[in-house]
Amino acid sequence: MRITSIVSLSAALLLAAPVAAQTSSQAGTATTSASAAQTAKPEAEKKICKRLAVSGTRMADRVCLTKTEWEKVEQEK
Repeated sequence: MRITSIVSLSAALLLAAPVAAQTSSQAGTATTSASAAQTAKPEAEKKICKRLAVSGTRMADRVCLTKTEWEKVEQEK
């Protein structure tokens, strides 16, 4: 049950990422080149990959999330 919820959460987070990227890219096109030069892009958070055991199989699922996303997963347990 825990593994299913973790995998479901990670899938939801992965599906939400393109929507967030699309929103930020639309906002980026609205800025002028002068304001874009003044602000530096924050570095993307490093992904942390873990192998999660799945019952009923010997194969483990590999899930890669950022540190904050892993913290959210741990809070939901």
